[in-house]
Amino acid sequence: MNKDNVLNVVEQSAEKRARFLAAWKQGVEFLGPGLFGPASPKTARSKEELQPLKEEIEAVFNRESGGEEQFLAAMVSFFDPEWGAELAARIECYKSVCGLTFNLDHERIEILCELLRNYEGWCLHDGG
Repeated sequence: MNKDNVLNVVEQSAEKRARFLAAWKQGVEFLGPGLFGPASPKTARSKEELQPLKEEIEAVFNRESGGEEQFLAAMVSFFDPEWGAELAARIECYKSVCGLTFNLDHERIEILCELLRNYEGWCLHDGG
């Protein structure tokens, strides 16, 4: 790979991280900043500062509406696919991308699409 290609990849990665973070912050705002941390959407400079908080999410998960449960399970799956699958297994929906997005409004679907387009992995956590 030549030098220009490497610089292009680095620039694209920085742009992808910024786009992912912007979409992630939107999702956090929809679901409630108290479910993510340790920072707030206004102060976070990276996705690592807005990790899903397991105790808080588990405490409210079964009280959410069907669409909110689906959106929350989809968001969590970016951080920890296994935990996201466990949440999805507890709700009435097809256990697929389509199933998790079926009842969502356009705005939430757009957030998930932006997250998918710009996802580069999440390796900070220790497995959940």
